[in-house]
This record gives sequence, structure tokens and C-alpha cells, in this order.
Amino acid sequence: MLGRMANKDADAIREELRRIGQQLAQADELRERRGKVVDEARAAELTQREIALLLGMTEEGLRKAQKSYHGRGRSYGGRLAS
Repeated sequence: MLGRMANKDADAIREELRRIGQQLAQADELRERRGKVVDEARAAELTQREIALLLGMTEEGLRKAQKSYHGRGRSYGGRLAS
């Protein structure tokens, strides 16, 4: 991998880094949106299992994701237990 990157010119590397940065920002926005919609789903009494299935996640993965989401200073009105 490092050898391949060394063969690229600096402008190509800069452009690749910009694209990666944009994709990471989009991923952050999606995680933020997921956290908000999961809270809304829990408030609407969807189960943890149903939400996890709809998102293609395990229940444990969803719990960890929501814990991280709320750990970033979000207010939380729902519940995480199923």
C-alpha cells in the first residue's frame, strides 16, 4: 500500500485525501441521523430488536452505537432496554 501511494503525485494524493474526508463527514452525518431516528423509534415504542433488524445491526451493536451517540452530549428521552 505504501509503495503504491509513493508512486502517486502529490495532487492525486491531496484529491484522494479530500474524498476520504468528505466520505468520513457523510458517515458522521449518517451516524448522527441514525441516533436521532433510533430515539424517535424507541419513543414510538419500536423494540430494540426491531430497530436493530431494520438497520441490519445486532442489538448489542445498536446499544453501543446509541451509547456513543448519547455520550456526545445528546439529550435522551427514550430507553435502550428492549
